[in-house]
Amino acid sequence: MKRLHRIWPSSLKNRLFVAILLFVLVPSTLLQIRNITQLETMMKDNVSQQNAEQLEYLKNSMESLRVGVLGAMLQLERDPEVKDRLQHPEAYDPQELTLQLENRLIAAKQGLMNAVIPVHLTLADGEGHLYSSPAEEPGSSQPFGVEQLSAKDLERLTHSAEPYYWDVHEWESELQGLLPSQEVFSLYAKLQAVDGETFGYLRVSLDIKTWLNSITNGFQVKQTYYLLDGSGQPIMLGKDDRTTDRIKGMLPAFKSRPERYFTDEADRFLFNGIYMPNMDWYLVDRFPLEALSGNITSMKQQVLLSFMATVVVFIGVTYAIVASIVRPLRNMQRKMSELADRNLNIRLPEHKYRGETLMLAKAFNQMTGDIRRLIDRLKAEERQKEAIRFQMLMSQMNPHFLLNTLNTIKWNARNFGDKGTSEICLKLGKLLECSLNDEVDLVHLKEEIELVQAYLYIQSFRYDHAFTTEYEIEEDLQYALIPKLSLQPLVENSIYHGLIHMKKGGTIAISVRRIEDRLRVEVRDNGQGLQQPSRLAARKRKGIGISNLRERLVLLYKHEASFELLPQEQGMVAALDIPLLLSSPYDKEGYHEDHSAG
Repeated sequence: MKRLHRIWPSSLKNRLFVAILLFVLVPSTLLQIRNITQLETMMKDNVSQQNAEQLEYLKNSMESLRVGVLGAMLQLERDPEVKDRLQHPEAYDPQELTLQLENRLIAAKQGLMNAVIPVHLTLADGEGHLYSSPAEEPGSSQPFGVEQLSAKDLERLTHSAEPYYWDVHEWESELQGLLPSQEVFSLYAKLQAVDGETFGYLRVSLDIKTWLNSITNGFQVKQTYYLLDGSGQPIMLGKDDRTTDRIKGMLPAFKSRPERYFTDEADRFLFNGIYMPNMDWYLVDRFPLEALSGNITSMKQQVLLSFMATVVVFIGVTYAIVASIVRPLRNMQRKMSELADRNLNIRLPEHKYRGETLMLAKAFNQMTGDIRRLIDRLKAEERQKEAIRFQMLMSQMNPHFLLNTLNTIKWNARNFGDKGTSEICLKLGKLLECSLNDEVDLVHLKEEIELVQAYLYIQSFRYDHAFTTEYEIEEDLQYALIPKLSLQPLVENSIYHGLIHMKKGGTIAISVRRIEDRLRVEVRDNGQGLQQPSRLAARKRKGIGISNLRERLVLLYKHEASFELLPQEQGMVAALDIPLLLSSPYDKEGYHEDHSAG
């Protein structure tokens, strides 16, 4: 650690320069290399996916071709005229027989010519007479399929337990030395009746290389295709023995994971393959990567060289910029060290700066001015707070004097036997004492109910007991916390807006219940509700109880509490919904635990 501290530059300019090199250029270089590698991998993945789709298309096409050839075989096998002519050739004129069978072969061939592939069909009866379809190889005047069913082929078909078999081989003819070699895909089949009797032999030969070239002519990039059997022996393969050996090692991976691909050592070719289970063949293609994006290695080298040149230029420009930034910062540093000594009475000369440093100088000057103004305002607010505190202490003298006067009236009424006046003074004093206690915001529900009862006692005297009060409170909610003086405004609202004009039969129902983790308080009356516009006639001033309660709920619970007035068919319901908070009971001497609930 000490060695690193010695190596690390001490000046801000050099530190900033080294930091840019370490934390900007080095990560950028690594990121650039990573992006090039990812680009290369992504490109190979895309090419591999496209090649896999093309191989799947070739596989399906080859399967369709195989099914078509089998269909042609079945067409001839189920043709009664072909069967009769092959079983009884002596019953027909030789020229007519040959013409009729050739027409049948031409009809079967036309169904296969849709594949744009040279096709040749040969029939043989049990006596060895051969009948061939006329065909020519595209681009050549020489006939395709001059090679007929040989005695060796007939012997193999005769002794074979299978009704047909496939074979891929080079086309052999008298002109083989003069023409390019062709890969012939042939079906050798027995033509059998329903009872299993063999009445003829068929050979369908296809120029598979020409067919493959015709299928892949539409592909954007020319590729090399290899065809191998299930054991890895070449069916259609180039002359490169090294490529042959390499492809054989890829076949197990192509069979288990068709989406996998390989590249050669020089990263010039990409190999994809697909397994065809119906024929137990592998179709492999070799894609030249240079055909898509040129030489990838050369591209990476050019990108890296361009990036390194950019890095060198960036280092020189960065060093010059850092030097131009640090110089005015040092001037600001000296000025800032003088702030405390000069009581913030300092300004930077803005004409010496420009650009971002000019903005910093203006911000510095504005900051020092704001700090001075803030200090002056804090001093003025402190003086105002002291004056307001003094006024609040003076304003508490009058309520305390009123409370003491009520106590005097209470004892005087009690001495003269006026219990009603004494009780009213007691209840009013309790309400006044609660309002003077500004240290508590939340009280027990039990205490709030007692305050409501005191208020209702006074109002019952005022209105000559014109209404009754009902309470429905769950026992375990006696010590739930509720905002102080929150029920009294609701009860007052019920009296002044609902029951004030009723001479008798008025009822106020106070309900408190638990709803999951919420406390639901409802004050219900059977008065005239809000529908009567005359309800405000008796009020000479605007009520503040409900609005005060709404503001206190917002201050205490933010948006977790709700209050609403719900009109009923008769009367009104004031509903208060707050979070349920339970507290342990306490007395005036101190807190104590309530174990009755346990």
